[in-house]
Amino acid sequence: MFLYDALMQILGSLSPPFASTFLRLTSLLVWAVVAYSAVVFGLQWGGGVPVDAVVAGSEQKQVSPDVDSLSVSKALGVAPVQSASANLASRFVLVGVMDGGPSQGVALISVDGKPAKPYRLGQTVSDGLVVVGTGPKKAELGPQMGSTPALVLELPLKK
Repeated sequence: MFLYDALMQILGSLSPPFASTFLRLTSLLVWAVVAYSAVVFGLQWGGGVPVDAVVAGSEQKQVSPDVDSLSVSKALGVAPVQSASANLASRFVLVGVMDGGPSQGVALISVDGKPAKPYRLGQTVSDGLVVVGTGPKKAELGPQMGSTPALVLELPLKK
């Protein structure tokens, strides 16, 4: 009742043209609040998507299909890289790789079962082998930068 009395007192002090404009604006405001409340209630009742799910879903994830790179390279006519001896290849495990293009890249390599360390392009890994190239899911080791790779390390398949 207090609000109604206050509103009537304000309307009584206004001249007739302003009173009708004031009533129209007040009615518009009340109906806007009612419409807003109905929309919010309808979205919540209808099982709207939570904000956390929208934010988490907005990140685009790059999905690459599982492709056997050796089969693809053979199909395209690329000469296979001569693999090093079995004991040399078993000493190195590629744990991760960041391919930054032809002049930048980092390979996370474990040598002789020790914890993995990051190696940049051109950095010596072990026994005169340096990182000569990186690519998607692989790192290439060779005797010096610019030479053909003597050993190609590939990321193990996820289980």
